Amino acid sequence: MFKGLWLVVTVGIILVFSSLWLRYKYLADLNFPDYSWDLALSDKELANNDIISSDKVELNLLWFGFVFWGRYVNDWAMASPLKEAYPFSRLSDFEKDKYNAWIAQLDCPITDRVIDSKIMDQTLMFNCTPSYLPEVSKWFEVFGLANSHTSNMDGLRGFQTTREYLDKYNIQYFGHFDKQYLNEICEVVSLPVSIVSDKKLTKSVNYRFPVAICGYHNTFSLATDEQLSMISYYAQYFPTFVVPIQGKEYPTTPDGLQKQEFRKMIDKGADVIVGASAHVVQAAEVYKGKLIFYSLGNFIFDQQFSEPVRSSAVLNTKLTFTVDDNLQRYLELGKVCQKFADFCLEKAAMLDLQRPRFTIRYDLLVADNSGRLAKKAQEPIVSIVLQRANWPAVLPQLVGEL
Repeated sequence: MFKGLWLVVTVGIILVFSSLWLRYKYLADLNFPDYSWDLALSDKELANNDIISSDKVELNLLWFGFVFWGRYVNDWAMASPLKEAYPFSRLSDFEKDKYNAWIAQLDCPITDRVIDSKIMDQTLMFNCTPSYLPEVSKWFEVFGLANSHTSNMDGLRGFQTTREYLDKYNIQYFGHFDKQYLNEICEVVSLPVSIVSDKKLTKSVNYRFPVAICGYHNTFSLATDEQLSMISYYAQYFPTFVVPIQGKEYPTTPDGLQKQEFRKMIDKGADVIVGASAHVVQAAEVYKGKLIFYSLGNFIFDQQFSEPVRSSAVLNTKLTFTVDDNLQRYLELGKVCQKFADFCLEKAAMLDLQRPRFTIRYDLLVADNSGRLAKKAQEPIVSIVLQRANWPAVLPQLVGEL
C-alpha cells in the first residue's frame, strides 16, 4: 500500500516540477527582463518612444495563388539573360513596399535534383531547384506547403529538404501535405507590422505580430473533425487564416463539397479562408460575415493555354489592431515566433493572452501571367477577374470588426 502511495506521490512531484520547468523555459525564451511588457521603441519610430492608445498597429498582407519555378518556368528563365531573376522581374508592379508580408502557395518541393521539363510534364512530379531562392526571398515571406506536389521528391525526405532550404533563406512556412501530421496543420508565423502615429505610417523594425495560418491538403481526403479542430485551438489566441487545397481543377465556380468543407473551417473559428487549388480564380462568398475565397488561381506558373489559368486574384487583407496592454504583449511574443514549431500557441496560453481585437479591410488586385511572365493585369483582364471572383457583390458584405 505504502509502496503504491509513494509511487503516486513521486510521479506527481515529477509532473509538477516538469510543468514548472517548461513554463520557466517558455518565459525565459521570451527574454523579458523581470517579465516586463514595456515596449519602448529604441529606434525612436515614435516621438514619445511608446505605442500609446491613440496609435494604430497595422498588418498589411498580400496573398497570392500558386508559385512554381520548375518545369517550363525554369526553361523560360534559363533562356532569358535574367536567368533565375526572370520569373520575378515584374513583381515590382505590385509595390511590395506597401505591404508587411507576401504569402503564397508553393506548388513544388525544393531539392537539388535536376529533372527534364518533359519528364515533369508527363509524370506531374514537380521539383523546384534552390538556385532561385536568393530571388524568391526578396519577395515572399511565407509559403504554404499543404498541397499535392510538395511530396513529389521522395515524400517526407524531399519535404524536409524543402523546409531546410526555406529556413536557410528566412522564409516561414505552414502546412503539411499529409493531414495526419496533426500538429503541423497550423503554424504561427511572425510578421513585421506598421505603426501609425500622427497620421504617419512607419514600418517597424523592432516589432512583429504572430498570426496563425492553417494549411489543409484535401485533394485525396477530407479533413476529419479532429483535424479541423486544430483551427479552434489557434483561433482562441491569434488572427487565423486557413489555406485549403480542395476541389476539381479549372472550374471557375466552387462545388458543393468545397462550400461545405470551407464553411466548416469558418465554423471552427477561421477569420479568412484563402484557397488556391483550382489553378483558376473561383467565385468568393461571405459566410457568417467572413470571407471565403475559394481559389486565387495561378500566380507564377507555366500554364498558358487559356485566360483563366494565366490570370489570378491577389488578395489584400489589412488588419488594424486595437492598441492596449494585451496587444503590446503580443508584439513582444512575436519576436520569438519566427521559427517552425516554436511553441507559440503554448506560450500564448501559458501567458494567458487574450485574442486581440482587430478589424480587416480588403482589396483585390489582379495578376496576369500571359507572355510567360507574372505582372499586374490591365483591362479588360482586371474586370473579367473581378467579376469571376464575384468581388463587386462580396466586398460590401464583409464585416470589419473581428
